[in-house]
Amino acid sequence: MKKRLSSLGPSAIVAACIIGPGTVTTVSVAGASYGFQVMWVLLIACFVAYLFQRPVIKFTLQTRMSAMDGIRVYMGKKISIPIYFALLLGAIAFQAGNFIGAALALNFFLPAVSIVVWVSILAIASLLVAWIGVYRLIENINRIIIGTMVLAFVLTVFISGPSVTDIAATGFSFQVPEANYWLILALIATTLPPNTAFGLSAFIKRKYENNTSLSTAKKMQLSYFDLRTNLTIAAVIAVSILICAASTIYVTGGEISGAGDMAYQLTPLLGQYAGVLFALGLLAAGLSSGLFNITVQPHLFGQATGTTESVKAVPNRLMITIAAVLPIVVVFFFGEAPVEMIMTAQALNGLLLPIIVGAIWWLCTRRKQLGEMANSLRENIAYGAVMLLVCALAVRVYLDIFGII
Repeated sequence: MKKRLSSLGPSAIVAACIIGPGTVTTVSVAGASYGFQVMWVLLIACFVAYLFQRPVIKFTLQTRMSAMDGIRVYMGKKISIPIYFALLLGAIAFQAGNFIGAALALNFFLPAVSIVVWVSILAIASLLVAWIGVYRLIENINRIIIGTMVLAFVLTVFISGPSVTDIAATGFSFQVPEANYWLILALIATTLPPNTAFGLSAFIKRKYENNTSLSTAKKMQLSYFDLRTNLTIAAVIAVSILICAASTIYVTGGEISGAGDMAYQLTPLLGQYAGVLFALGLLAAGLSSGLFNITVQPHLFGQATGTTESVKAVPNRLMITIAAVLPIVVVFFFGEAPVEMIMTAQALNGLLLPIIVGAIWWLCTRRKQLGEMANSLRENIAYGAVMLLVCALAVRVYLDIFGII
């Protein structure tokens, strides 16, 4: 059990990234609009996220290379470097949203401080953590963040007093409300940020690279436990947010436009404590996603280019600084990420996700490197299903961008 508890780290960082302001917003709006009817979708979405992340564990521990390393070595820098910079652009575009979400939560507590100031404080704090570059520190911070989100959102559910009968009756009806299949894809998409598989692989490599006391099989067993545990926690958090929105906003016929509205809406309905707890959860969600997008940069850049992953290297510190400072500039001049920037990032993500899934799938079928650990028929079928889903997500993204839906 001690080894299992000590293994909880890389996937905690990824799970904390998945439950960001975007997920909180999407799930809150879904709960406020459709009640408990989409709960089953959230559970499936978290299971898909598990299937998406799982193969990189096997590849990383068996080859001692990250997924990005594998793409560079077996596909070439002409593929790995463009993938990295596309991920960096997406990170910058969505970083503004991450820090604005956390800033809105802080603004709930101290409204006299402007959003721009809060964003600057959060970005600089994240930059300092990344600049220090101690993996154990990053891991422990994300463990605390995950714990904070669980505490905040689960306690908010208890305060909201949902009907267990209604949850059982409608939460697992497996019906699509108003035949809104695009909403189903949106809920699944929010658990599949393209950089999370690369991030998980990079952090597993970092955690176990100097560990000679454990066998590869034991490391794999512990890493799978880490992934299952933390994505289960992510599912609990997401479902808690949905229940909270469904049992308060939906039943009163109210509307919300974003996660920032939830804390203010809950205060008159459930009291000050509910608003405070939800704001605390939103703060943790924004900070965790922002921190992930900054701390992962030296690993991904070094792996994509075949250079050092050390945070002390000048190019890596430049990438860290870009990921931390540019969102501040964007918020200062625009108040939020410009629509054009977000659309570009969404278009790149729509293209990248199938490419990333395809690349990871291909890496995990290489028997020369993986031997008996190469994908089995069952694993190929499971990852093939993930591939179909992300292709559907890509179609949804492009239809949305071109105004067809």
